[in-house]
Amino acid sequence: MNRLVPFHLTVVITSAFSDSTESLFHSNPLSRIMTDIFGMIMSDAASGEKAIHEIERDDGYAHESLGSQYTAPFSEWNECEKLASVEVKGKILDIGCGAGRAALHFQEKGHEVVGIDISQAAVDAARQRGVREVHLMSADELDFPEGTFDTVLLFGNNFGVLGEEERIVSMLKDLHRITKPDAVILAATRDAADTDNPKHLAYHETNRSHGIPIGMVKIRLKYKGYIGDWWTLRMVDEEEMSIIAERSGWQLVKTYGPRSLYVGVLKKK
Repeated sequence: MNRLVPFHLTVVITSAFSDSTESLFHSNPLSRIMTDIFGMIMSDAASGEKAIHEIERDDGYAHESLGSQYTAPFSEWNECEKLASVEVKGKILDIGCGAGRAALHFQEKGHEVVGIDISQAAVDAARQRGVREVHLMSADELDFPEGTFDTVLLFGNNFGVLGEEERIVSMLKDLHRITKPDAVILAATRDAADTDNPKHLAYHETNRSHGIPIGMVKIRLKYKGYIGDWWTLRMVDEEEMSIIAERSGWQLVKTYGPRSLYVGVLKKK
């Protein structure tokens, strides 16, 4: 895995593929390649900037999004995440913590929280904002002892952050190892089929023609003249989440929120 591709930019993906106002990036000959654009966005958001950036899909579809959502208070979270928060218990692992939006909230509620992110600048931003324990770590290289956590957060559309199904299954198996017997995973994603946008539907058809799930997307970030690396995100419907969970020793027991953005609650089989 390219260890410099950021986890938590998937929060903004939830708005990037909604059917709201869209924009297309106009080529800038001065644009520069930068691997950790996400970290730059997190640093700016932690400093109080709006950090408006662009997410581009590999078919040219693009959308502007606010980096400040990574520091949003609980009252401004997506409804599905607010509702699913009643499931949180005990010691928490926040995968793809970004600038510490969720980690800081639950820490303030009295939970012991460990955040991880693959962006060093995001880790620094989370620490700057007061998250007590944050590590530079990949979701497919979880370096924790067995039975450490009671709750795992995959908020911000992070259920499919590793892209390919086998990598997601491997991550969930590893989470099975490092969590307690009654642990819960709160996994946010969206059903890609819940759209009537012609651009999304055309993308789905292209995926189908290549034998690729419709919720598999290749994306990159653009910010302040910089262009990031392409990477892959997997979005799943409830049936797909259930199948992937079952392969990993988990089961989907309930969901919160609409198909457009929901949180699945996973418990051990």
